[in-house]
Amino acid sequence: MIQYKDFTPRITERGPLGGASDYESFSEVVSAVNQWIESTTIQVINVETVVLPDRIEGTSDDVYGLTTKNAFHPVTISQGLAIKYFQCVRVWYRE
Repeated sequence: MIQYKDFTPRITERGPLGGASDYESFSEVVSAVNQWIESTTIQVINVETVVLPDRIEGTSDDVYGLTTKNAFHPVTISQGLAIKYFQCVRVWYRE
């Protein structure tokens, strides 16, 4: 069965009121992906970059999910509201 895992930048520093003020760089995310691939027995099918909104729910391992400033891309939507999007890595694999 084909599965996927998303890796998003993690918060590296908290700002006022517990919000994020800084995040991992994209190269740190790629390094984490490489470490995960090396530590598992999966068969990698494809690796791609994806852009995900900053409202991502945490994953079951609570390591990656809603998290990262170095890799965000603000997008302005209606009425001047800005939503941050993050450059992430998605690994498609088979166990």
